[in-house]
Amino acid sequence: MLKRLHQPGGLIGIALLAGVLALLWPMLQRGYPITHSTHFNLNWAFQYQRQFFGGQFYPRWLEYSNFGYGNPTFAFYPPLCMVATLPFRALGLDMLGSLVASMGLAMAVLGLGLYLLLRQVLPWALALVLALLSMAGPYWLVDIYQRGAIGEVWAIAVSPWVFWASLQTICRLQALWPVAALALSYGLLALSHLPTLLVLTLIWLPLPWVVGGRDPFWPRVGRCYLGFGLGLGWTAFYLLPAFWDQRHVQVDFVNFADEYTPHHRLMVSGLMQLQPRWTEHWFESNLVGYWVWMAAVLGGVGILVFLEWLARRSGRSFSCQESGAAESLARATLLYSLGASLVALLMMTDLLAWLYEWVLPLRRIQFSWRWMAVTAVTVPWLVGSLAGWGWGHKRWRLPLLVGLGLAMAVQTWQGLQLVSKAGFDPPLVQTFQELAAAKQFPNEPQERPGIAFLHMHWRFPDGLALVDALEYRPRQATLPMPPPQVDPLLQWQGEVEDPAARLQAEEWRYGYRRFRALNPTGQEQAVVLRTFYYPAWRVQIDGRFRAAEYNEPGLLQVRIPPGEHRVEVRYLGTAADWLGWILTGVAGVLLVELRRLLRLLGLRTTEEATPC
Repeated sequence: MLKRLHQPGGLIGIALLAGVLALLWPMLQRGYPITHSTHFNLNWAFQYQRQFFGGQFYPRWLEYSNFGYGNPTFAFYPPLCMVATLPFRALGLDMLGSLVASMGLAMAVLGLGLYLLLRQVLPWALALVLALLSMAGPYWLVDIYQRGAIGEVWAIAVSPWVFWASLQTICRLQALWPVAALALSYGLLALSHLPTLLVLTLIWLPLPWVVGGRDPFWPRVGRCYLGFGLGLGWTAFYLLPAFWDQRHVQVDFVNFADEYTPHHRLMVSGLMQLQPRWTEHWFESNLVGYWVWMAAVLGGVGILVFLEWLARRSGRSFSCQESGAAESLARATLLYSLGASLVALLMMTDLLAWLYEWVLPLRRIQFSWRWMAVTAVTVPWLVGSLAGWGWGHKRWRLPLLVGLGLAMAVQTWQGLQLVSKAGFDPPLVQTFQELAAAKQFPNEPQERPGIAFLHMHWRFPDGLALVDALEYRPRQATLPMPPPQVDPLLQWQGEVEDPAARLQAEEWRYGYRRFRALNPTGQEQAVVLRTFYYPAWRVQIDGRFRAAEYNEPGLLQVRIPPGEHRVEVRYLGTAADWLGWILTGVAGVLLVELRRLLRLLGLRTTEEATPC
């Protein structure tokens, strides 16, 4: 078997490390780049790290956002991209260094995942070379160096592990670990990037049927879908509130203009009228060459598959007549990756663009070229499967190597060309880091006026104020940014004329506020906190829970009864948060009892494991 050939682990590790260092070199030299999302990445990394090391295990609410009024950003945005920076921060790197290091880690995860995936159908040396070349894929590098879409970066890095674990689950019917590995990898995908989770899931669902074969059918397919379900289950602590609680935020701003809807951001239009037109948008026009390259690869592979089919019908075949397990697997993955890549490619054209108008979740992906997150993995897998499919026939080895080598060389050249266009401004990002490090919670700049800084933030004489993504801002929040005035931490709503009225903040930390309020009047009076209202905030007055409210600009307010009272306000989560944690616990128990679960569902088999 091809996959049984000896593979030197040390050499593979050194080669992957060299590939990571080569691709990361611009950042190692010049620091974190200026991308479309640098203002978000720096803001979120600073706050997530500050709040995590300040005692919050999972900071869904970012306290410094929106001039200190806060934002439930990570109640909706997947946290893996920020979690990945924490080990490097703990090791002593600064915030910028931890972001750069996390991108290096993502490159290593992608490279190793691609190698393992390609190793199922190729000798180790070919799998390694193809994995290294695929790490220089144009869309992957655009995500890192131009878009700064670090959530999608991590989703792409995890994707080959999902496919690899799926193949192991199909091939190793007696083993438990492949199902657990599939659950783990799919869960990490869910914690990386929601648009990629959606499009990859649509592509992944047919995989067990295409690759699993017919005998035994149910164990192979059922085990895959079980791993998929457990992956979504253990990440329910994030997924459930991310979907259920969207009614509490201004999520419609995801598609606030036609430019942010996928059917208006196609790579190719006019195919329905046989008058193809390439996109002229300033961003995706840089990816037209990559789309053409993928179309050419798919076209070439499609022609070879068709010729092979014709040859088989006439009693002849291009491939080895006595194909083994590896060659059979290569043929199955070839057909699957060809179909998956073709669907992804067509979703960037007007041939399938009508689906975006009919299916709201698909519209949420914003841009049709997000399907390149799928092809960044499936096209290299297709190339590797083609090589593995024809490898058993010695006459075809050299033409395959030359043709596929030239194709991957073109792709690598395209990727490196896009990296060369990356922008850097070390003084700017260093200034942000220094200003952010100087912030002391809950203090916010008091002096005016200020100037816009790094696209959406504000710099004042006495410090930096941060602004966050509008689509994650609480629905009731209408306060403009920057606010018209500097609000105190606490203030009475309206005029309370009695001079005996008193407010005293006793403690104000991440996710918790405690204050005393003296209401000398004979009726309830509202106290407004410098915090946006969100249903996850819970109020206790003298130990008794009381409903939180919001005022006209969307600030959290508490009605204080007559007399002196102690008030505590905690971020305890929404009902969806708590239900999500319960489902995560249930999924965790099922993973621990996986052996019994497989037996109960009839997914255990005595069949020998298929080499895979």
